[in-house]
Amino acid sequence: MGLFGFFDKKENDSPAKEDLDKAKEYFDKGEFQESLRALSWGFKKDAGHKPLYRLAADSLKQLGGYDEQELLEAVYRDMRNAEGFDVLGSFYFEQQYYDMAQAFYEKAVELQPDNEEARHNLAICYARQFEVGKAVEVLKKSDLGDFWNMYFLNKCKLLDGQLDGVAEAVAGLRAVIDTYPNEEEIEIPRMKIVELEETLQRYNTVAEAQTHIRDWQYIQYGGVMLDFFEREDSDDYVAGGRYVASWGSNESIKAAAEKLARLADRLSVSFRDIAALPDRDSEIIGRLLARQLGIGFGTYSPESEHEGSLIVAADSSLLMEYQELVTIRNGQIVFSLNHSWLDAAAVTPDIIGFMTQTYVFPWNGGGFKLTDPEQGTLEETQPDSRQPEEIAADIFNAESEEPEADPHLEFYASRRDYLKGIGSEAGSSRYVFMIESPVPGSYFV
Repeated sequence: MGLFGFFDKKENDSPAKEDLDKAKEYFDKGEFQESLRALSWGFKKDAGHKPLYRLAADSLKQLGGYDEQELLEAVYRDMRNAEGFDVLGSFYFEQQYYDMAQAFYEKAVELQPDNEEARHNLAICYARQFEVGKAVEVLKKSDLGDFWNMYFLNKCKLLDGQLDGVAEAVAGLRAVIDTYPNEEEIEIPRMKIVELEETLQRYNTVAEAQTHIRDWQYIQYGGVMLDFFEREDSDDYVAGGRYVASWGSNESIKAAAEKLARLADRLSVSFRDIAALPDRDSEIIGRLLARQLGIGFGTYSPESEHEGSLIVAADSSLLMEYQELVTIRNGQIVFSLNHSWLDAAAVTPDIIGFMTQTYVFPWNGGGFKLTDPEQGTLEETQPDSRQPEEIAADIFNAESEEPEADPHLEFYASRRDYLKGIGSEAGSSRYVFMIESPVPGSYFV
């Protein structure tokens, strides 16, 4: 076989060949976005397949993506240059395309094993795609004299159930940090150590943690989940109990409100009043909960004490503007009806209604409702322009989808002391919600 025949064979043997062929077909038809979509699958299968880069750069040129085009062409010109793969990985990492970033960081680390930053970012990519075991293996080969490598290794080991040496490692990190004065640059590492210590403490209160969101939202954040899929044999059970896309209904929101009331009763928690964030969605949810709990309603303000209040957000992303809620104070408890499990959040709520990848509130329109169960007929919902109080009243009067018995209340009641905002052993801070989790999932939306 001649030299060129050898390279042809190598190209044809690539697992990315089928995706490349599809991408070429799309490119020839002028469907450049679809071409890139096919190429993305190819990169994830074989990031060392050179023809992918040429076609991707050409497709991006047609779409005006010149910066990304330049990064791909740099790799195409020198497939042995680790820096090119590293830069390309960082480009996708910053946009939170962790599957693409992973492919390029893997090549960067393969070509330059001592690239500590690429190795650390590769571990993050694995963890944020719910493959914490792979993250552990990558981090074991990193420089463990670096605080962030050591911290993340032991976090991932804990999430993966590999507890050997974790407590000792966390104690070692604590001993090192405690030798530093209380300087500003040490504040975040110190908080991360406390977070690990608390996570380990909660882990030890669960005899056999299941890869289900109920267990792990509690272990990682000391949080309560009100609504989730329970049965692993259910056709809907695709993300460890979390939802994917959900079009809200008055009935499902009413059910969440009833669950919250039963939780408060079982845990002997009382709220002085509701303090809802000032957006319309949060006001509707807050007014509903005020009715359900039989307490007063008000609007949250960072300047007010809100002692004993239930702070209500329709979605946890709205908490980004309220950094003061990181500190647990004044007997406040933070509740969010919806929480995205694919996005970091500056404040993790103490109680979450449900987790989704995307959620549509029924009063905002754009969702769907079932009009004929037998035929499976769907109808698109329309925006409801009524006042929040009127909408909340309708939801309160809706028929609940939820049975009165809730077997999961005992799970939380037996661990009450460690629940954020509620328990005496829960610590004084709420933590940033991060995507990494041992609970399985995929980016469906």
